Amino acid sequence: MEAMVTESDRFWDATAEEEALYVNRRYPLVANGLRMLEHAAAALAEEPDRDEVTYPVLHLHTAAEALLRGRTAIDPSGDVWPVGNGERDSNRHTRGEYERLGLLEAADVADRWCDTDIEAARADLMAFAHVRNRVLLSSDDDSDSLTAIRCRALPVLDLMLSLVETDILGQLAQDVFGQHARSVRRSVRRVRAATERIREAVEERRRAIAWLIHEEVVVPCPYCGQFAVLTGDEKIDCLLCGREFGFSIQIQ
Repeated sequence: MEAMVTESDRFWDATAEEEALYVNRRYPLVANGLRMLEHAAAALAEEPDRDEVTYPVLHLHTAAEALLRGRTAIDPSGDVWPVGNGERDSNRHTRGEYERLGLLEAADVADRWCDTDIEAARADLMAFAHVRNRVLLSSDDDSDSLTAIRCRALPVLDLMLSLVETDILGQLAQDVFGQHARSVRRSVRRVRAATERIREAVEERRRAIAWLIHEEVVVPCPYCGQFAVLTGDEKIDCLLCGREFGFSIQIQ
C-alpha cells in the first residue's frame, strides 16, 4: 500500500517551489541538512540490508552536523566557517577551504545559540558518532544490527526535530520572508512520520522482552544502549538488538 501524500507535501505550484528554492539559497545548511535528515529517517523506517544501512547512518550523522551549524549560520554573526588564520574569508569559503567542524564541535557551537538543550543530548550524539564509526569499520559479520542502529538513531532524530521546530523555524519566522518556512514544516512532518515508524519498531522489540523487568541483574548493551543483557558465566547476547558477546559481563 502506497503511503498517502497530502497535497501540502507536494511542490504542486510555483509558490511552493519558490519557498523551497528560497530556503536552499538563503540557508543552504538548513536545506541540505533537512534533505539528508529525510533520507536517513525514511531509510531507517524501512528494512534496509546490511550493505544499505551504511548510507542512512552517514546521512543522519552529516545532517545533524549541518543542522547544528545551520542554526548558527542563520545569525549574521554566527561563526561557522573558521579558517586557518582565524578570520572569515568568503573566497576560501566558496572553495571549501575552511576548517571542518565535527559533530560534537558543531554541537558545542550550537549550544551557545539554541534554546534546545544540546548539551543534554551530547552523550546521544557521541554514541551515534560511534555507530557511524562502526558502520564504516565493521565487517558484515561484526556489524550493528538494524535494531541497534535504530535505538541509537532515535534520540538524534528527536533532537534534530526539536532543533528545527524550536530554533530554526523560530528564526525563519522572524525573516521578512517568513512564509518560506512552510517548506521546512513540510519536511519536518515527513521526518516525524518516519521517526514514529522507527520508534514503533523499537518498541515492538521491547515488548517482546518485557519479561526482563523481573530479572535480578540486567545491564545495558554497549551497542544499542538498552538494558537488555543478562549477566552470567556463559556466552551472552543482547536480547534486544541481538548482539552476541563472546565473554561474560561482570558487575563491579
